Amino acid sequence: MLIQAWLMLVVTSSFADTVTVSDQKGREIEIELISVADDSVTFRRAGIPTEYTLPFDNFATESQELIRKHTSQLPVVMPKIQADVVIGKRRQKGDSYYMVKQEISATVKLTNPSLTTPVPPITGKIVYIGQDRRSPDLLSILSSQPVKATIDPGKTFVKEMESFVTTYDSDNKGSGNVGGSQYVGYILVMLDQRGNVVVDQTTSGPFRKAINNKPGLLKEIITYSERKLLTEDLEPAPIAGNAVLIR
Repeated sequence: MLIQAWLMLVVTSSFADTVTVSDQKGREIEIELISVADDSVTFRRAGIPTEYTLPFDNFATESQELIRKHTSQLPVVMPKIQADVVIGKRRQKGDSYYMVKQEISATVKLTNPSLTTPVPPITGKIVYIGQDRRSPDLLSILSSQPVKATIDPGKTFVKEMESFVTTYDSDNKGSGNVGGSQYVGYILVMLDQRGNVVVDQTTSGPFRKAINNKPGLLKEIITYSERKLLTEDLEPAPIAGNAVLIR
């Protein structure tokens, strides 16, 4: 029978990770504690692999106090980080009539919604991607910049990223087309200390589709060097291209 949300925890067992749960009416069941988060605890019934998560607010006051005493013995679940990336794009005329210089800037914001649990050190990169103007089916890494953060409870980490300029031929016609790469989107990836992805952010539909279609792509893309050429699926391109990046 499924555990209902009214179950409350009362620690009575001598085992560190096994407890007896009960609601305020005294109904009890033995469970195995798995992990705790800011506002919930995850557990499974003894002998059954299915996991359940209940908010601390569902527990009796005495039970909440007992659970809190046991948190040092359980793995703490990292808060679900809220990511926001604000991109600035400034376009200006290049060295010729059809050439365009596109300056890209960004502000990365990572918010810890938990009021009690800090976000331990996380590391990653924001990867800026451009489209090749001579071969539109090719993409290129315009810039790949590191991001490191530790976020206190209820706080927001803010970082102004280094701006850069990419130049491209806006006409894209005729034998005189010099190509270049036009910025089309970004991918932000952050990893915890075990190498697990804890932040995965992009506003590009095609990029999101590519990420969903290939597990492990996020960890790969943050290893790519600047000017690396990619296919539309964000795979390394098998041919050379003509991405132009101006610092």
